[in-house]
Amino acid sequence: MSFLGFLLILLFIFIGIPLIKVVWKIYRLQREAKKAFSQFNQQQQEHTQEYESQQRKQQKRQRRKSMGEYIEFEEVDDNTTPQQSSTQSQSRIKDEPLITDAEWEEIK
Repeated sequence: MSFLGFLLILLFIFIGIPLIKVVWKIYRLQREAKKAFSQFNQQQQEHTQEYESQQRKQQKRQRRKSMGEYIEFEEVDDNTTPQQSSTQSQSRIKDEPLITDAEWEEIK
């Protein structure tokens, strides 16, 4: 009986203890992963709530802006003829030379 007891003790030492260590490490990793994901989920919910509250505030502001005041304006007569306006705009615009140093090469 002592030899069988000795074998059981050796079996427990060489197989049982390492197996218990592996199971304990897996459990710890699983627990840490759950904790990390729950923290992320909580932060995400807080961020979503802040975003939704900002959206509600902006919607309230937009409604107020849409009910704005009427602004009066004056029409100003443009006495220039189309020919005069085109010559004025042409005098302000300068023609730039085209770039000609690029060579065309067809890719086959």
